[in-house]
Amino acid sequence: MNTGCLDFLQKKKFDENFFILYGNEPACIYKSKEHIIQSHFLNSEFIRINLDLEDDDFIEILSETTMSQDMFSSGKIMFLNFSKNRLNKEIREKIELISNHETDIISVLEIAEIKASTLKKEKDLFSKLSNGILIDCSEPAEDEIFNFLRLNLPDNLVSNEQIKLHQSLYEGNFSALLNDIEILKIVDDSKFIESIFSENSVKDNKKIINYLADNKIDSVINVINYYEKNEPSIIPLLVWRFNRDLQAINMILTRSGSVRKLGIWDSQLDLYNKIAQRFTKKKIENALSLLDESDKKFKGFLKGNPWDSLREVVFKFI
Repeated sequence: MNTGCLDFLQKKKFDENFFILYGNEPACIYKSKEHIIQSHFLNSEFIRINLDLEDDDFIEILSETTMSQDMFSSGKIMFLNFSKNRLNKEIREKIELISNHETDIISVLEIAEIKASTLKKEKDLFSKLSNGILIDCSEPAEDEIFNFLRLNLPDNLVSNEQIKLHQSLYEGNFSALLNDIEILKIVDDSKFIESIFSENSVKDNKKIINYLADNKIDSVINVINYYEKNEPSIIPLLVWRFNRDLQAINMILTRSGSVRKLGIWDSQLDLYNKIAQRFTKKKIENALSLLDESDKKFKGFLKGNPWDSLREVVFKFI
């Protein structure tokens, strides 16, 4: 079976346990992996195994993984990588071996460098994978994005004209579109949601990180002041965004992982690297403390104006 990334993200249940991701749109790859994890291991512990198909001891590790058990986890998920653009006989045999192992292990194979035209030539191989599914993680076509928006946006934002406007606003920045769709899961404010998917709001929200990178603190403060006056109920979202940005900066400074897991993509990395040069570990801790203070003020656990604390966070980016 072959499906597009956006159609795959709409699926709630899977009969398959072997997922093959091809195409090189980072947002599609990340969201597909996240969807697989959440669908199989929501709120439960699992063991993660990372393997490369070209590892010399691949067969041995795969055998150990399928045989061993862990009484404290709900299951295992193997993330497999293959970085070349052609499949040879040995790799084909390994893919068949993964597909045929009779265990409850979830397997996710990423073959981003292999083109769709090459996969078509391998139809004999992939047609044998009875428990496998191919997921096209290339940048979705316009009609795919159109249908995805129609299914995920609120009813008052899904006229043909509105959806076409949304598509034009996010043209060339698919990851930003997926990030804003995630906001729908965080904010329960129809007025604010409507403002997000409008031309001015997209412009302002996407420019905050650019303003911070260019050290245009006054411009960020103007955006914060606008929201305080016009959309005060969305401060939890701003707290969440600044927290994510600070976590990304900390990961860059400490070299402790990829910021892509936070929903930050390669096209934005230069901005975060630029900001990270102005931060220290202590400065990040202070900013996170102020964010926590803003959140508690908003929820009524502390006295004071949460927006004042949020503005103090912004000044930490100087």
